[in-house]
Amino acid sequence: MNSPVPTTHDSAQTRSQQDSPRPHTSRKSVKDPVAFAEHWLGEKPWAKQRKILKALKDNRQVAVRSCNASGKTYTAALAAIWWLMAHEEALVLTTAPSERQVKNALWLEIREIWERNKDLIGGKLTQTRLELANKRFAYGFSTNMAERFQGFHNENVLIIVDEASGVREFVYEAILGLMTSRNAKILLIGNPTSLAGTFYDAFHKNRKYWKTIHIAASETPNFASNDHLPPLGEGSAEGDGGTGRGGFQTRPYTQDAPTPTRYIPGLATPEWAQSILETKGETSASYQIRVLGEFPDEADDTLIPLKHIEDAVGKIFDEIDQQEAVMGLDVARFGDDQTVAIVRRGNSVLDLVSHRKSDLMHTTGRTLEIARNHNVNTINVDEVGLGSAVVDRIRELTRSKEVTGIKSVGVNGGTKARQTEKFFNLRTQMFDGLRQRFADGEISIPNDPELISQLASITYIYNSRGQLQIETKQQIRDSGRQSPDKADALALAFTTPKPPEFDMWPLGSKNSKPSPNRRRRLPPNRIRI
Repeated sequence: MNSPVPTTHDSAQTRSQQDSPRPHTSRKSVKDPVAFAEHWLGEKPWAKQRKILKALKDNRQVAVRSCNASGKTYTAALAAIWWLMAHEEALVLTTAPSERQVKNALWLEIREIWERNKDLIGGKLTQTRLELANKRFAYGFSTNMAERFQGFHNENVLIIVDEASGVREFVYEAILGLMTSRNAKILLIGNPTSLAGTFYDAFHKNRKYWKTIHIAASETPNFASNDHLPPLGEGSAEGDGGTGRGGFQTRPYTQDAPTPTRYIPGLATPEWAQSILETKGETSASYQIRVLGEFPDEADDTLIPLKHIEDAVGKIFDEIDQQEAVMGLDVARFGDDQTVAIVRRGNSVLDLVSHRKSDLMHTTGRTLEIARNHNVNTINVDEVGLGSAVVDRIRELTRSKEVTGIKSVGVNGGTKARQTEKFFNLRTQMFDGLRQRFADGEISIPNDPELISQLASITYIYNSRGQLQIETKQQIRDSGRQSPDKADALALAFTTPKPPEFDMWPLGSKNSKPSPNRRRRLPPNRIRI
């Protein structure tokens, strides 16, 4: 049987094929995905692609962050076909953020590999389904409904998530329900575009549970085969972090790098990397994500840079005991959202307490207990929705003298900002003030991964009126990301709500209107009725 012809599209394969028979020598080799790809299918994956396949064989959970056009999607297609061929009964489920990505990326690769090897693989193939037997099939669908993951059962399950940064968190929750069998595996692949979520966490706070792999553009075959790219050490100083050549990394001859070969159409090239470098800049999110395959320091629309957040972790300030203790409280009831209380004195966070699925009376009781422990005088509560009930209950307890020395202040982030020409609403202004604190180094926060992730994922736009506007909590939830409850509690802790203002004017006739020249404002403690 002649060897197949390599593909030439974006995730195209990197093998240099020659007409030669493929020795299907033993059943043993099909248990090894690298041997299966090379000896059964006649493919020639390069070093990082072999590493991905081997990692999937040896590990339950594998996450791959990559530059653009590295051949990662092709590798996932090889993995899907290998899984079906390696088991008498097997299930492969593939997903991506959109139907277009499912059909035109991973399943395009699967279809092309199958076409080249249909006599060997067999079965029935449609756009997004490959069935070899009743209990031996692969199926692809987009992640717009978590319910799609229900009803699948098999001892040998492989789940492949393409463009994993863009998949919503409720989908990952549904995927967990499929990982119950002993021989269940999951492969996440994608560009590292988001600083929050399951894909990001796989490389950070949950790294110990994942086998992680990184692919930079400089490690792909066209960099290794390019004549004008110097070997490691030439054209770069030892102290420049190995970047050299205007910024992109010259690491083509390390152990994990591909063997120099011919130019492969569809894979990343030095010319493309150089154009991103020159147009976007070395520190841009585009260059870090698309060329280096790294999570960016911050996205281009990130409000608070990650570096500023990390600099604030554990920072020490003097004389915090002399400052008033203030609490920020973001209230949830049931579901996945958290009720979060954050206490600060001056610039320093003293305590962060969170809990889920508590009724409002229990939440009120815990809030007051935390307040007493830290001698809190003021509690700023998000009063949108459930928070208003906590505000009212604390005020009720204050009036009855059951609680003394604690003032609850309702804060509605959806109301107008104090500087309406600059900010879309009060919540935006609160977070911009928080951003300024981080930029000035005037804040200290605990090393809480959720808090850090939530702060780093807050994005902004300038609306048609030129106002700064951040995402709403509902927009964040709708996108499948975690509700920023801890970030909101932090913003509440560091805000100073504006006291209510009352316009007063002399009484006149019933139909008279106040003259702007005669209005005056009185402080709240001097209101006259």
